[in-house]
Amino acid sequence: MTTEENSEKKEEVTTTTAIASASSGRTEVYEKQKMYIRGDPAFEWVSPFSPDRVDPLVSKKVVEFPTRSELKAVIPPHCFERSLFWSFFYVIRDIVQGIIVVYLTTQVFQLSTEPPQFEENASIATKVTAWLAWRLAWNIYAGVMAAAAGGLWVIGHECGHGAFSDYQWVNGLVGWTLHSAMLVPYFSWAFSHAKHHRRTNDMEDGETHVPCTYQDVGLLKQSTSAGTSTYQRASMKQVQEKMVGSGGLYQVLSNFFYANAQLQEMMGDEFFSFCLLYFRLFFLFQFYLMGAKADGKVPKTKGNWEDHFRPQSDLFPPKMKWKVIASDIGCGITISILAVCSYFYGFRAVWFWYFGPYTHIHMFLVGVTWLQHTDPTIPHFDEQNWTWMVGALAGTIDRPMYGWVNYGSHNICTTHVVHHCFHTIPHYRALEATKAIRDFLEPKGLYNYDPTPVEHACFKIAKRCHFVDSHTDGVQYYQSLMDVPKSTTTSAANTANKEKQN
Repeated sequence: MTTEENSEKKEEVTTTTAIASASSGRTEVYEKQKMYIRGDPAFEWVSPFSPDRVDPLVSKKVVEFPTRSELKAVIPPHCFERSLFWSFFYVIRDIVQGIIVVYLTTQVFQLSTEPPQFEENASIATKVTAWLAWRLAWNIYAGVMAAAAGGLWVIGHECGHGAFSDYQWVNGLVGWTLHSAMLVPYFSWAFSHAKHHRRTNDMEDGETHVPCTYQDVGLLKQSTSAGTSTYQRASMKQVQEKMVGSGGLYQVLSNFFYANAQLQEMMGDEFFSFCLLYFRLFFLFQFYLMGAKADGKVPKTKGNWEDHFRPQSDLFPPKMKWKVIASDIGCGITISILAVCSYFYGFRAVWFWYFGPYTHIHMFLVGVTWLQHTDPTIPHFDEQNWTWMVGALAGTIDRPMYGWVNYGSHNICTTHVVHHCFHTIPHYRALEATKAIRDFLEPKGLYNYDPTPVEHACFKIAKRCHFVDSHTDGVQYYQSLMDVPKSTTTSAANTANKEKQN
C-alpha cells in the first residue's frame, strides 16, 4: 500500500470516527432528554422528530418531508379565502368585549384606582387585607381585559402576514393602528417576524427562538484523557470579565445570559427555572424590541444594536426607513396619549387601566410563542440540514389551551403549525385547515402536538432547554444546565486527577 493510500485510509477512518462520535453524542442528548420526560408523569409527550429521522449523521435514510404544494393540496381551498366582513367582525367583537369589561369594572364592581380608605381606628390586619384585595381585583381586571381584548394583538399580527384582507393598504392601516395602540412598532416588528417565518429553527440565520450555545450561557469545554470533552462552568471572575468591561451597556446586554451557569448553580434547579421563566414572560419581548440579546441569535455586526426603532438598525435594509419611522410615530402617538391621561388622571390610573392588561397580553404571547417552538426533543438545524419545510414542521408545535384563552386569542395555540406553513390563512379558517394537515401529517409521524398542560410544559422547558453545543455543527437538541457538573464537583475531580498523575 502506497503512502498516499495510507493517508487516504487514515483520513477515512478519522472521518468515520468523527461522524460516529457526533452521531453518538446527539443521540445521547436526545435520549437523556427523553428519559427525563418519561421519568416525570406530568410530561408524556416526545417529539416524533428524533435524531434517527432528521439527522444524516445518525441515519443515512432520514424521513422525507412533503412539498409545500403537496401540503396545500390537502387543505380545503376556501380556507385560503380572506373576508373583510369576518376580519372586521372579530376586530369589533374584541373591542366590544373590552368595553364590556370596562363597564363591569367601573359600574358594577365600582373598582377605584385610589387605594382603600380607612377609619383611624382600623386595625393593621383590616388595612392589609383591604389593600391586598384591591390589588388582587386590579390584577383580575388585567387578566380578564387581556383575555377579552388581547385578540386585537393577534389580528394586528395577521395584518402583517397579509391574512386580514386582500388589500395591502387595509392590512397596513389596521395592523398599524392595533399594534401602535399596544406599543408595538408595527412595520418594524412585522419585518423581523416575517424572517422568523422564513427561517424557523434555523440556528445560523433564524430571527427568534434561536438556542443559546454553551458559550452564551457561561460554559467552557474541557478535554478529557479519553479524548472527549465535557462542559465546565465559567468562574464568577470570568463571568464578570465577560459581562462588565469597556463595552459598557452594550457589553452587558449582548452577554446577558453568560451568568446563567453560575446562577443555576447558586439558585438550584427549581428557583433558577422559575426566575428564567419569570424574566422571559415579563421582560423578554421588550428586551428584544430594544435590541438586547433575547436568545442565541448571532448579531450581524458586533457593537451595533439590532433594535426595532432606528432606521439604521442592523435589523433593517435601507428600504425599510420610512416604515420604521411610521412605526415609531404610531408608538409615539400612544405614549403621548398615555402621558396626557397620566397628567389628568394620575399615573396610577394609567398603570392599572392600560399597563396591567398590556403586561398580561405580552406575557401570554411570549409564553405561547416560546412553547410553540421549544421542547427538549425538538430539533434545531444548521444551514446544511435546514430547509423551509423541515423548519416549519419539525420546529413548530401545536398545544392545547383552556377554552376561554383559545377563544380570546383566536386559537393561535392550537393552529400554529398550519400558520407556519401558510401564514395567509386567516384565524377563523385555521382550525379547519389544521385538521386537514393533521390528518395528512400525523400518520406519517410529521406532526407535533404536545398535549402537556401549558403550565407543566413551561417549567419543563425552563428546566431542560438551556443551550446547544453549536449553531454550525449539524442537527442539535437542547441540553440542560442540570446535567452539567457543579463547579465544586469539577474542581474536586480536577484535583483528584492531578494527584493521581503525580
